[in-house]
Amino acid sequence: MYDVLVIGAGQAGLATGYYLKEQGKQFLLVEAAATVGYSWRSRYDSLTLFTPAEYCQLPSFSLDLPKNHYPTKDQIADYLEQYARHFQLPISFNQTVTSVSKADGVFIIQTNIQTFQARQVVIATGPFQKPYIPQYSTSLNPQVLQVHSSQYQNPSQLPAGPVLVVGAGNSGAQIAVELSQTHAVHLSIRKKLAFSSLTKWGKSVFWWGTTTGVLFAGPSTFLGKKLYRQQDVIYGRELEKAIDSKQIQVRSEIADIDEQEVLFKDGSRSAFQTIIWATGFQPDYSWLQIEGAVNQRGAPLHHQGISPVPGLFYVGLSWQTSRSSALMLGAGRDAKFIAAQLASNVPNSEAAI
Repeated sequence: MYDVLVIGAGQAGLATGYYLKEQGKQFLLVEAAATVGYSWRSRYDSLTLFTPAEYCQLPSFSLDLPKNHYPTKDQIADYLEQYARHFQLPISFNQTVTSVSKADGVFIIQTNIQTFQARQVVIATGPFQKPYIPQYSTSLNPQVLQVHSSQYQNPSQLPAGPVLVVGAGNSGAQIAVELSQTHAVHLSIRKKLAFSSLTKWGKSVFWWGTTTGVLFAGPSTFLGKKLYRQQDVIYGRELEKAIDSKQIQVRSEIADIDEQEVLFKDGSRSAFQTIIWATGFQPDYSWLQIEGAVNQRGAPLHHQGISPVPGLFYVGLSWQTSRSSALMLGAGRDAKFIAAQLASNVPNSEAAI
């Protein structure tokens, strides 16, 4: 019987583990992957964060990289591994959670390997769970290679011929720019693109965001609501330059797909050899089998990471407490808050021991 079981040993789970160790809790992190940092290492080879190193740190352990350096995905994975070792956080790997239920005030966590019991559970699986690909993608000729951005590695895995990148978030933007060096790239977008430089008036945009408090604006505040409604921006100007120089052709939103071609909402149509779906992720909490834990869409019910189910908490959700919640920058802040809730909401059975 654990005091707390944390599902997920990514940045949010590790930060939570740090605070639980400070509290002297008997806890365990269970992780589906074989190593810490796997979710970072498995992303595309050229992935570089747009957040400077000094804003990519978890509690009480510095990321040993120069100030204003933009870390690679492997540097972040290395850092997370070092963090887990430094604080000797207890992690059980290769544990894919298949169900979480609750009986007589105790959580039962079933994995592919074994069953755990805990008085409290923190779900730290993050916002990137189940890759989303539109249903109409199944209509396309199977000779066309289709790859979700989470499976993309580098240009060499793609055949020659035109490529359509669908979605212009920061991952889609980086992938499109990289592919434009080796392929004819088209980029399908839903809204007009918005760009932001990585620095303003000689300072990182993250310096401005933290100094002014913008990045820590809560979702229920006036500023938070305004930011939440705003379109996400693409950090850096590389895609903007590639479009201006006609290295990348911008296309409208997809209307439909037939066997041979992609039909766009502006009436144009084209054939492609490869489609990269940079269309994001969907939440997947099908394993959370507790009444009242999720809404009708399957998304978790919570307020600032606190579930209406007693003893159940979350860390690492987008906009959990602020705009920075799903970033490394916000993981420590939210983990500290949730750890305080764990300490103040101790089940009666534990308090009596």
